[in-house]
Amino acid sequence: MKIAKKFTHYWFVIVSVLSFLAGWGMLAHSLKPVTASQTTAINTSSLPALPPIQAFGPGTGTSSGLNLITPSTSQSNVGFPRLRTGGS
Repeated sequence: MKIAKKFTHYWFVIVSVLSFLAGWGMLAHSLKPVTASQTTAINTSSLPALPPIQAFGPGTGTSSGLNLITPSTSQSNVGFPRLRTGGS
């Protein structure tokens, strides 16, 4: 049993080191990232303009379609037990 345990430990070490080296070699020989001069420019004039988002800023008085719930301090948690962990 002791020989099998020692063999298993050495096997894991050898396989781990070989896997690391193989992954490192594949990463080192992978294709390099394209530089900015080689990329094609996207025509931004053809994209539609989006309206600005005013979720938390001052609005114009109209509804923005968001239902923001603000916490109320007057509410009590009657009927809901306090969340507690069972740790020691």
